[in-house]
Amino acid sequence: MSTALATRPDTQDMVVIHNVFRRNFAALPTAVRSVPDGDTERAARVVAFVDEMTTALHHHHSGEDELMWPRLLDRTPTDRALVLRMEEQHERIGELVTRVESQARGFAAVASPESGVHLAETLTALTGALDEHLAEEEARILPLVEQVMSAAEWAELGDRGRASIPEERRLVFLGFMLHGATDQQRRAILSEVPLPGRLAWRLLGRRAFAREYRGIYGVDPA
Repeated sequence: MSTALATRPDTQDMVVIHNVFRRNFAALPTAVRSVPDGDTERAARVVAFVDEMTTALHHHHSGEDELMWPRLLDRTPTDRALVLRMEEQHERIGELVTRVESQARGFAAVASPESGVHLAETLTALTGALDEHLAEEEARILPLVEQVMSAAEWAELGDRGRASIPEERRLVFLGFMLHGATDQQRRAILSEVPLPGRLAWRLLGRRAFAREYRGIYGVDPA
């Protein structure tokens, strides 16, 4: 995680966010398929989280489109083809997100097995495209970011991402960040949360996240 004294970014905070997308988009096809035939209440609950995840992904990629790719294109001209490929992958992922959102609305309305299968298949395709993109971004783009972007520029990207999360959902989203994180990542994440937020997490957030997770996946978080 970045610190106030750093001159170059510590990009591990982005890896944590990527892992939230990886874990949940990979798990959602099973959650969709597990909805009983005609159970529109259950379908609506799963779809609400699908919408939340696709919205978060949209904001994440919009931030990169506006605050990261232009700087890398300007400062790393020899890697232009790589950056342009990242932008093309965003477009492909955006197309799959649009399809997911359309199919999710239909699934929430009827909760039929057929509509669930279509949604689950598109979510699986989205997961595959996203995994490919995130792996290449972490292996090739984040090292460039650490070389040519400042810590202040990186913080601007992070601030934009945090601002996109509704205030009433921030403790729950913190839970999704901490879930599956390494001990080192958990310490780094919590070190950047102001003291009132850490207290709120301990008193309220843990239970709120566990309740949310059960509502989506039908099991307690590991």
